[in-house]
Amino acid sequence: MKRRKKAVYIDYDYEAAYQKMLTDLEEDNMCRMLNEGKVRSIYATKEIKAAEQMDVEIYPEFRRGQKEQIPDEAKLKKQRQAQRNLNEKNSRKECERTINANFTDNDIWGTLTYTDDNMPNSMKEAKHDMTLYIGRLNYERRKKGLAKLRYVYVTECSDKGRWHHHFVCDGDMGLEAVEEKWKKGRRNQVRRLQKDENGLSGMANYITKQKHPDKKGKESKPVGKYQKAWKASKGLKKPEVHKNHYKFKQKDIDEVVTGRCDLEDKLKKWYAADGYKLTSYEVRYNNMNGRFYIYARMYRQPEKGEKIDKATSKVKQKTAKKKTKKKTAARCST
Repeated sequence: MKRRKKAVYIDYDYEAAYQKMLTDLEEDNMCRMLNEGKVRSIYATKEIKAAEQMDVEIYPEFRRGQKEQIPDEAKLKKQRQAQRNLNEKNSRKECERTINANFTDNDIWGTLTYTDDNMPNSMKEAKHDMTLYIGRLNYERRKKGLAKLRYVYVTECSDKGRWHHHFVCDGDMGLEAVEEKWKKGRRNQVRRLQKDENGLSGMANYITKQKHPDKKGKESKPVGKYQKAWKASKGLKKPEVHKNHYKFKQKDIDEVVTGRCDLEDKLKKWYAADGYKLTSYEVRYNNMNGRFYIYARMYRQPEKGEKIDKATSKVKQKTAKKKTKKKTAARCST
């Protein structure tokens, strides 16, 4: 008996395809599309875990025979700019998740600047400066019997041509030692990391932020002399990525977008047992084919034995008291 051939799905930029927020969609139009069956499709659930944080992306997948159903703005081969935008978006995601997966409150982050006399002329020179800086840190670490530095850094040039570096590194050396080894500038900022309910994503988003987005949130061409690139040390942990086609089906999507069931209750079914709680989410749709895209960010408390910042814990406790959750589980289909 022949083995059943595994379905092959087309890779595409599903975020770009679903730009409009669900709140912009008229309820009667949404219900009409659902009733007419225009939103029938296979949904994939992608889980990306980085330390205590997990991103859940729920989006429709298309087989080769359904290629015409992929929205034009999401086809990878449409134009070079679309591919470049997708690469940059994925690069920012990878940088953020790498930081979350490898660093804690015990570690360090900061910004390294240049004086006018030391300003580099190119990305190559700026990266070389960081290579020398990391080399000096590793030299001191060897003398103290420490392993090589674990780090992620982002090199950025402003529109006007001024260079600087954002960096995250392990906290085995003190703040003063890390700052003192940078010889190219004076207005540097070095501090300890501090996680919140989104892990380190707030800081990671700041140092990897998109420059000059247009009003619709799409990628745009760099302005002036703007450049940005990031690099990580070898041996860092990679975020865990898993994908399935059974956790969220068309029925689940219908219930969420029509308000018959809260997304939070749907997510609890699969992730509450592991300690994950919903911190933020968004629902988008594409008005050409009526399909929906859901993005959710979840967070779990660190396991026993992991160090928790007291200030962060207090903020969470205060926030928890103010929250009033809707009891909508009864409305959900079983």
